[in-house]
Amino acid sequence: MIMDLKNNFLYHLIVALSSVLLATLLYSLGIEFGRAVAGTAFILLFLTLSIGPVMRLWRPAMEALPWNLPWSWRGELGVWFTIFSISHLLLIFKGNQWDVAGYLAGMRISDLIGLVALLIAVVLAGTSFGKAIKFLGLQSWRWIQSFAYVVFYLVGAHTLNHAFFRPGRPGDWLHWAYLAMIIVIIILQSAGFLKTVAYYRKTLKNDNAQRA
Repeated sequence: MIMDLKNNFLYHLIVALSSVLLATLLYSLGIEFGRAVAGTAFILLFLTLSIGPVMRLWRPAMEALPWNLPWSWRGELGVWFTIFSISHLLLIFKGNQWDVAGYLAGMRISDLIGLVALLIAVVLAGTSFGKAIKFLGLQSWRWIQSFAYVVFYLVGAHTLNHAFFRPGRPGDWLHWAYLAMIIVIIILQSAGFLKTVAYYRKTLKNDNAQRA
């Protein structure tokens, strides 16, 4: 698979417009605006993290898709996840009358987890561009980007806490959608890992047979 060393402006535009439309749709379905922004960010993160395992499991079919779908869109999806996450945080600050220090001082553990995830996401987004990749080197860049899964599970823990364990939270279908997306990522990751191990064992067996 060819490494995508640059973000595509057209892809960014498509992801941005699609994200705005998605947030608008969630809001029109009765989701409060701040939660609609957060929901859009989570869906973008879900799409970003699903691409790797999907490519590992069904690479020939995926590479036949137009517009370099889906592998070449990871950078754009990840960047816009970060932008919408920052927007979500700013809306929280606004809801607290911009008392940022007071909010940070009274932050719950789940909110601190979300903030840590956002800080990591900012680093990942900042290193998603071709110049950063060339500067860091491919192996170093891959190591940094591997923290995307750390972001996902931190965000997942933050989101599930807000959805199911915070008293007074409105119950709606979006909470169950979060849980479903987390489960799907776990399944995709596990299946991709097992396929990688099976391929390695098959290759090792063939190499040993050739040497015999």
